[in-house]
Amino acid sequence: MRRVLFVSLWVVVAGCVTSRVQRVDPDVRPAHPPDSVVVLEGALDQPYAVIARIESRTNAVFESFGDLRAELIGQAALLGGQAVIVGPETCESELIILATGTVSSEKKKLAGEVIVFR
Repeated sequence: MRRVLFVSLWVVVAGCVTSRVQRVDPDVRPAHPPDSVVVLEGALDQPYAVIARIESRTNAVFESFGDLRAELIGQAALLGGQAVIVGPETCESELIILATGTVSSEKKKLAGEVIVFR
Protein backbone atom coordinates (compact mmCIF):
# COMPACT_ATOMS: atom_id res chain seq x y z
CA MET A 1 0.00 0.00 0.00
CA ARG A 2 2.79 2.40 0.89
CA ARG A 3 4.51 1.74 -2.44
CA VAL A 4 1.30 2.52 -4.38
CA LEU A 5 0.89 5.77 -2.44
CA PHE A 6 4.51 6.75 -3.14
CA VAL A 7 4.17 6.04 -6.90
CA SER A 8 0.87 7.94 -7.04
CA LEU A 9 2.47 10.90 -5.32
CA TRP A 10 5.30 11.05 -7.84
CA VAL A 11 2.81 10.99 -10.72
CA VAL A 12 1.08 14.01 -9.21
CA VAL A 13 4.34 15.83 -8.47
CA ALA A 14 5.84 15.00 -11.88
CA GLY A 15 3.21 17.04 -13.75
CA CYS A 16 4.00 18.41 -17.18
CA VAL A 17 5.00 21.58 -19.02
CA THR A 18 2.22 24.09 -19.66
CA SER A 19 2.30 27.30 -21.66
CA ARG A 20 0.38 30.54 -21.71
CA VAL A 21 0.43 32.38 -25.04
CA GLN A 22 -0.42 36.06 -25.40
CA ARG A 23 -0.74 37.06 -29.04
CA VAL A 24 0.40 40.61 -29.70
CA ASP A 25 -0.12 40.59 -33.48
CA PRO A 26 -3.46 39.28 -34.79
CA ASP A 27 -2.03 38.22 -38.18
CA VAL A 28 -2.11 34.47 -38.70
CA ARG A 29 1.14 33.04 -40.03
CA PRO A 30 1.77 29.52 -41.30
CA ALA A 31 3.37 27.12 -38.81
CA HIS A 32 6.78 25.69 -39.61
CA PRO A 33 9.21 23.14 -38.11
CA PRO A 34 10.63 23.95 -34.65
CA ASP A 35 14.20 23.47 -35.89
CA SER A 36 13.78 26.55 -38.10
CA VAL A 37 13.18 28.85 -35.09
CA VAL A 38 16.25 30.84 -34.05
CA VAL A 39 16.80 31.03 -30.27
CA LEU A 40 18.14 34.36 -29.03
CA GLU A 41 19.31 35.30 -25.54
CA GLY A 42 18.73 39.04 -25.96
CA ALA A 43 17.29 41.74 -28.21
CA LEU A 44 18.65 42.29 -31.71
CA ASP A 45 20.05 45.35 -33.45
CA GLN A 46 18.08 44.57 -36.63
CA PRO A 47 14.39 45.46 -36.95
CA TYR A 48 11.83 42.91 -35.77
CA ALA A 49 8.24 42.71 -34.58
CA VAL A 50 7.00 40.86 -31.50
CA ILE A 51 4.02 38.68 -32.48
CA ALA A 52 3.47 36.87 -29.15
CA ARG A 53 4.68 36.43 -25.59
CA ILE A 54 4.90 32.94 -24.14
CA GLU A 55 5.38 31.74 -20.59
CA SER A 56 6.13 28.06 -20.05
CA ARG A 57 6.08 26.58 -16.56
CA THR A 58 6.17 23.31 -14.71
CA ASN A 59 5.75 22.13 -11.15
CA ALA A 60 7.55 18.91 -11.97
CA VAL A 61 10.70 17.72 -10.31
CA PHE A 62 11.75 15.80 -13.41
CA GLU A 63 11.21 18.57 -15.99
CA SER A 64 14.20 20.71 -16.89
CA PHE A 65 14.68 24.18 -18.29
CA GLY A 66 15.56 22.40 -21.54
CA ASP A 67 12.01 21.04 -21.58
CA LEU A 68 10.64 24.55 -21.03
CA ARG A 69 12.88 25.91 -23.80
CA ALA A 70 11.67 23.17 -26.18
CA GLU A 71 8.06 24.12 -25.36
CA LEU A 72 8.79 27.79 -26.13
CA ILE A 73 10.38 26.88 -29.45
CA GLY A 74 7.51 24.56 -30.36
CA GLN A 75 4.92 27.24 -29.59
CA ALA A 76 6.91 29.84 -31.57
CA ALA A 77 6.97 27.50 -34.58
CA LEU A 78 3.19 26.94 -34.34
CA LEU A 79 2.66 30.72 -34.32
CA GLY A 80 4.85 31.19 -37.41
CA GLY A 81 7.61 33.01 -35.53
CA GLN A 82 11.08 33.15 -37.01
CA ALA A 83 12.82 33.48 -33.65
CA VAL A 84 12.21 33.52 -29.92
CA ILE A 85 13.97 35.85 -27.48
CA VAL A 86 14.33 33.79 -24.31
CA GLY A 87 14.14 35.49 -20.92
CA PRO A 88 15.79 34.47 -17.64
CA GLU A 89 15.04 31.13 -15.99
CA THR A 90 13.25 31.26 -12.64
CA CYS A 91 12.83 28.48 -10.08
CA GLU A 92 11.05 28.29 -6.73
CA SER A 93 11.37 25.31 -4.41
CA GLU A 94 8.77 24.18 -1.91
CA LEU A 95 8.22 21.25 0.41
CA ILE A 96 5.03 19.20 0.32
CA ILE A 97 4.27 17.67 3.72
CA LEU A 98 2.51 14.31 3.68
CA ALA A 99 1.62 11.77 6.33
CA THR A 100 4.43 9.57 4.94
CA GLY A 101 7.07 12.31 4.82
CA THR A 102 8.03 15.37 2.78
CA VAL A 103 8.61 15.77 -0.92
CA SER A 104 10.44 18.62 -2.62
CA SER A 105 8.78 20.33 -5.57
CA GLU A 106 10.21 22.89 -7.97
CA LYS A 107 8.23 25.49 -9.87
CA LYS A 108 10.23 26.40 -12.96
CA LYS A 109 9.30 29.19 -15.36
CA LEU A 110 10.72 30.45 -18.64
CA ALA A 111 9.28 33.28 -20.72
CA GLY A 112 10.05 34.50 -24.21
CA GLU A 113 8.98 36.77 -27.02
CA VAL A 114 8.16 35.32 -30.42
CA ILE A 115 9.39 37.57 -33.22
CA VAL A 116 9.46 37.95 -36.99
CA PHE A 117 12.16 39.88 -38.83
CA ARG A 118 11.26 42.97 -40.85
